[in-house]
Amino acid sequence: MTTNDRSQRLWVFSFDGALTAPGADRTKARLHRLTRQLLEELAGTPGELVAVLSSRSLEDLVSRVPIPGVFLGGGCGTEWHIPGGESMTLSGRPKELLMEKRDELLPTLRELADLPGVTFDDRRWSAAIHTAGTVPKVKRTLDDRLQQVCRERGVALYRCPDMVEVQFLPEITMEFGVRALCRFLKHKGAMVCAGSDANDATALRWVVRQGGTALSIGRRPLVPGASAVVDLRSLVRQTRDLVSMRDPLPTRRPEHRYSKAA
Repeated sequence: MTTNDRSQRLWVFSFDGALTAPGADRTKARLHRLTRQLLEELAGTPGELVAVLSSRSLEDLVSRVPIPGVFLGGGCGTEWHIPGGESMTLSGRPKELLMEKRDELLPTLRELADLPGVTFDDRRWSAAIHTAGTVPKVKRTLDDRLQQVCRERGVALYRCPDMVEVQFLPEITMEFGVRALCRFLKHKGAMVCAGSDANDATALRWVVRQGGTALSIGRRPLVPGASAVVDLRSLVRQTRDLVSMRDPLPTRRPEHRYSKAA
């Protein structure tokens, strides 16, 4: 599939924190009715390409975003569900390396998840440790031990509200997912990316470097050059404003000028 028509614009939304209701239980999270309607509108608008990207497993994400015409990326974009029903892996790394890291880390992480109030979520390419039910002392203990594990094992750690995520292969970030999709689509047109946490910030930063538009959910932008949108309703409103603009957004700059290929 190729979309090298420069008049086309690519939208990439993070799932949790951007498209879900504020404070939603991550195990029960679904699209908010406003963002579901927004995705349906975008997917049905000529010239607009729409993707939802998450560190969740692809199977988990597909079950939560049942909208035709939307590209769905699980595992930070290592696995994709393409409109029309096709699924594929775009990791660029052998799964043997992933399994080696998983086998090395999972016993330790599961042990940490036995702390009071902590729950564990195996996302294949990462592991999420949820802390919504913990007291501050337990959170501090968990954070100290996770930092030590990540330093010793060379893995990445991302903090979100009431959750800590360990990325087994540190180069597999949300930035990786956006870049992988652009390469797959051969997309050279304008780009907009929306996200809400530290892992999302990797994608927002890259999009800004390419001359695209980054929408950061929250009162303060996660990265320089991003536009802060305070909440879900503001995101929907600003997205519709961008769609209605007569002049197209700037075409993104050539990637090789800013960063090495993933």
